[in-house]
Amino acid sequence: MSTPIDGRTLRRSRNRDAVINALLELVREGKLNPGAAQIAERAGVSHRSVFRYFDDLNDLVRTAIRQDFLEAEPLIEIASMGEGTLDERAANLAQARVALYERVNGTALLARMRSNSLPDIADERVTVAMFYREQIRQQFADELDKSPQAARESIIDACLVLTSFDSFDIHRRTLGHDNDSIVASWATSLVALLSN
Repeated sequence: MSTPIDGRTLRRSRNRDAVINALLELVREGKLNPGAAQIAERAGVSHRSVFRYFDDLNDLVRTAIRQDFLEAEPLIEIASMGEGTLDERAANLAQARVALYERVNGTALLARMRSNSLPDIADERVTVAMFYREQIRQQFADELDKSPQAARESIIDACLVLTSFDSFDIHRRTLGHDNDSIVASWATSLVALLSN
C-alpha cells in the first residue's frame, strides 16, 4: 500500500521546482544575475519563499546549474563513437557539441560567470572538460596513435579548446555565426589538426 503524499510536502516540492525553473528561464533569456525578487515574481511565490527552499542565491544557482546540466546529459554522447572516416567523426563530434551547447547556452554562461564564487561549480567544469578530452581521445584514436607520442596530448588539448563552450560562445555572440556554420568550421579544423 502506498503512503499518501502530504499536501504541504507536495506544495513545497512544486514551489521549489518553480523557483529553479524561474531562474533557468531568466538565464535563458539572457538575465544572468537576477535577484531574488525577480526570481520569486517569475516563479509565482513570495520573495521570502525563495530562501525557504534554498540557503541563499548561491545555493539556488548551484542547484539550477546542476539540474539543467543533468537534464542535458544525453546530449553529451557522441553517435557511433570512433566509427567512420575522419571527416565523419569530426562532423559527429562537432554536431554533438553544438547541440549540447545550444541546449545549455544560458546555464553554461552562468556557470562560467559564477565559477569564481562557486568553487564546486568550477571543479565540475574541470571534470566535464576532462571527460570531453577522453571522448576526443576515443573519437580520434586512429589519428592520435599515428601522431608522435610527445604531440598527442597537445593535439587533444587543441581539439578540446576548438570545440569548447567558450569557442561556441565566440562564434555565436562575437562572430554572429549560426550553428551550421560552427559545425562546419569545427569539423574542418578538427580534420586539419588530426591529418598530420
